[in-house]
Amino acid sequence: MPEPELLVIGLSAFFGSIIAAVAGLGGGILLLSVLLQFLDPMDAIPVHALIQVASNSSRAVMRRKHISWGIVWRFALLLIPAGVLGLLAADLFPRSGGRVAIALFALVVVWKPTVLEGLSRLFGHGVNAFIPLGACAGFLNIPFGVTGPAIAPVFRSHLVAKAATIATFACAQALGHAVKVGLFASTSFSYRPFASLICVGFAAVVCGSWAGTKISDKVSEEKFAVIFKITLTAIALRVIYMAF
Repeated sequence: MPEPELLVIGLSAFFGSIIAAVAGLGGGILLLSVLLQFLDPMDAIPVHALIQVASNSSRAVMRRKHISWGIVWRFALLLIPAGVLGLLAADLFPRSGGRVAIALFALVVVWKPTVLEGLSRLFGHGVNAFIPLGACAGFLNIPFGVTGPAIAPVFRSHLVAKAATIATFACAQALGHAVKVGLFASTSFSYRPFASLICVGFAAVVCGSWAGTKISDKVSEEKFAVIFKITLTAIALRVIYMAF
């Protein structure tokens, strides 16, 4: 890949990781949007997933003291079997339509939180709700690639503190992307041709996580709540725009 393109992707990964470290989410959509300008979608999505493993795991490590492990292991419990089913059923779903549905759901949940009460009746109450939530995320990750906007409000509703929300969601997303990477590798997808791009992406997102964490420490809980809602809304609208 030409150096100017690597530079653009590296900067996008860096600033996207800063956004995610401050707002709790958002960097992945930014990076995927840029990758799709230079790579075929069938290449961009697996490469994006691998870089997001580094982005989310670095953010989780930097805030490891705030991770709610009870939520994380429940979310991860069914990721692999659900992901396998999602891989087998991937061709049955219209990707654009699915992403729009996820984005619309995210908009409804973030602006009308009472919808989460209906989810509680469907998934169960308390932290055990993250078991079926993880299964749904794992299943939809392969066909649609974008599940973060839909599940982020659920994490936020259970984790009031800013640091806990960012750390726990990052850890859960890192595991989700790791499963996705493994499933793509099982289909004989080769990451080797994109080694230089992946190395640039890794370095950029780790630096972005560090810088964003420093900025986030200066953001109050009240400002974080506003930033989270605005960022999630912008992501959802971006997903809808990309679908058309």
